[in-house]
Amino acid sequence: MNKRKKKKLLRNLICIAYCSLQLLVVVVAFKGLGVLIEKITGKDIKEVFSAGIIFDSDEEKEEENYLFTVCLDAGHGGKDNGSDNGARFEKNDALSVTNAVAAYLREQQVKVVMTREDDTFLKLSERCDIANANQADYFVSLHRNSGEGNGVEIWIATDAGADTMEMADLIMDGLNTVGISRNRGVRKGTQQQNGNNYYINANSNMPSCIVELGFMNSPTDNQLFDEKIKEYAKAVGDAVIAAWQKQTTGSSEDGVNPSGTESSTGTPAGTGQNPGASNHNGDGTIPGSSEGIGSNAPGGGISSSNTGRVENFTPIENVASLSSNAMDWGQGSNMDEKNRPQGAVSAQAQYGSYEAYFIDDKMEDKIIYLTFDEGYEYGCSPSILNTLKEKDVKAVFFVTEPYAKDQPDLVRRMIDEGHALGNHSVTHPSKGLPSLSLEKQENEVMENHRYIKDNFGYDMHLFRYPAGKFSEQSLAIVHNCGYKSLFWSFAYLDYDVNNQPEKAASLQKMLDKLHPGAIYLLHAESETNTAVLGEFIDKARAAGYEFAVFD
Repeated sequence: MNKRKKKKLLRNLICIAYCSLQLLVVVVAFKGLGVLIEKITGKDIKEVFSAGIIFDSDEEKEEENYLFTVCLDAGHGGKDNGSDNGARFEKNDALSVTNAVAAYLREQQVKVVMTREDDTFLKLSERCDIANANQADYFVSLHRNSGEGNGVEIWIATDAGADTMEMADLIMDGLNTVGISRNRGVRKGTQQQNGNNYYINANSNMPSCIVELGFMNSPTDNQLFDEKIKEYAKAVGDAVIAAWQKQTTGSSEDGVNPSGTESSTGTPAGTGQNPGASNHNGDGTIPGSSEGIGSNAPGGGISSSNTGRVENFTPIENVASLSSNAMDWGQGSNMDEKNRPQGAVSAQAQYGSYEAYFIDDKMEDKIIYLTFDEGYEYGCSPSILNTLKEKDVKAVFFVTEPYAKDQPDLVRRMIDEGHALGNHSVTHPSKGLPSLSLEKQENEVMENHRYIKDNFGYDMHLFRYPAGKFSEQSLAIVHNCGYKSLFWSFAYLDYDVNNQPEKAASLQKMLDKLHPGAIYLLHAESETNTAVLGEFIDKARAAGYEFAVFD
């Protein structure tokens, strides 16, 4: 007799016994029932009741309430150490973060199936068999990377469907917002680019991905992994939940932000409310306020210089009718007679009506606008601020919400020393603002705006697009939020902290590209920028240029 039939029989016996107790002597009936139960289960009646054998156990009740099932795979294990740096093994890091993801998901009523929970070796086929046999809804394999490099990358199958892409993108966005050294993107196939897929992705029956959480030989990646393992776990968990919600309901539920936490809302940006989700009309337009700005835009008049300012723009109608095609901004290498990038001049003429600025093309004087992007703090910002103070130069610092939460003293210093604070979004989506819905694009702007306003009393009015990706819809949304879109007419590869460009060559490149109305984009985590900034300012001034803060 199986367990289910035993339980059914026992329930019937108890019911009969209860009725019998109305007529029979209580002690006799109870002893008789105890004998029957002991014969069936081999256990004393007290043990049976206390162990929950007769009635459904808490575990069975919880299983019925699971939202969905995720199979988590800790890469390598046992005799297979994976990659290493001589002092640490990938298999151990993979198990640590996988256990953390599992613990978080279980707290969210998600059923978790583990391929391994200890230092055990499993074949790849066994791992897929576990996921497939348990009919998991998602399969996530967690690893660390090998070789020389830095940053996080995610691998999916070459023929991955929309559900797989959704999950992978959400995981990458979540990790990116927590803080990683480099976003290496969601990739298809294998590193060999031979058209094949990694075994896990090729042989699982559900959306699957392989997450490479930084390089074992990168001290920066190792430090981030150790410091942020719980945040990484939460970001992965929130992303999978958001993917499931979108698959089953068409959108993420309130209370779960699929972007995780660089994300953030009150806690690292992955689990907050979405306050901007209901600010659009049915036709996709953003309703204007009496001041002529978006309904979520900041109100009030012009603020004093140390508290930012508010723009009062006439709202753009029918945002949904505009092009949603994503464009990657780059100023190009062709220069006009004034040494201005022709791409920037052309883009300014094409998109200037959206209050978008790629260059100050009206500026005939030799004026330079310095801007710094702040996605995470790498220890360079204090020195940059010291140099700017010494040289009496003001700049724009574009900050994400998580940066402001993590570095309040630096943000306050930027404001107090007269620099402009710019909005660099909440989660810095790796695929850019146009990859999000109209509502989520607005929220990326306004949630960060509200956080800075509430915590620093400062009104931001300049927005910089994550990854430089924009669309006409995005330009209109940012405009309707009461923001100017600030791009750049000079930028170079300065953001890879583990591959910093040579200082003298970088300085010369910055000087060679000087032009009137120049908007310089520099990443504040760059040690090269930090080292050459003072000399650049001096030599630019010697060439007849002055510096102004973009207004």
